Amino acid sequence: MAKKIFLLLALILLTVAMNVEAAEEEYSLPFETLARAYSADENEAVGLIQMKSSGEYAFIAVAKGLDPIGLIPYSHEIYNFYMNKDQSGGYPPVIFAMLLPQSEHGQLDDELGDWDENLHIIPVYALFDVKDGQVICEKPFYSANELKASHYQTKIQNPDHERLIETFLTNLPRLHEVIDSKNISLP
Repeated sequence: MAKKIFLLLALILLTVAMNVEAAEEEYSLPFETLARAYSADENEAVGLIQMKSSGEYAFIAVAKGLDPIGLIPYSHEIYNFYMNKDQSGGYPPVIFAMLLPQSEHGQLDDELGDWDENLHIIPVYALFDVKDGQVICEKPFYSANELKASHYQTKIQNPDHERLIETFLTNLPRLHEVIDSKNISLP
């Protein structure tokens, strides 16, 4: 059921790409946009949404020039991934599922994760560092052929997927600031 809600959301968002505010005015969307943060050049954005029917949270990653958008279900661990160091003082990898609505079979990364009709769900394993408060991604990103994998050994090859992952990871600290400034309380 959650996959179908995200698919509906994604279909609407695909028609408006970066302009979420216009979508909210023009359509009766099944979610409320709580916060959004743009990259310095405004070519990428990450948003926090809340589904009106269930109250569930999710992140949206969009980038100009890309048809796909990335939807990432909210979790406290993912939201704060860049703040948590391991015992040796480094950052552990961040692992999350990225939902890619309106995907077509036969593309790079087709064998990764799972499919629900045209909804491609890719598990992501990303290494990163933080310098001066900025998330620095260490490419390549990795994935697996199943959603609940014990190992992530397959490189993500689709440049659109890579860009959405990097957009999400590098812009999440800005989104965090916006959420804090709005005093939004998350679980």
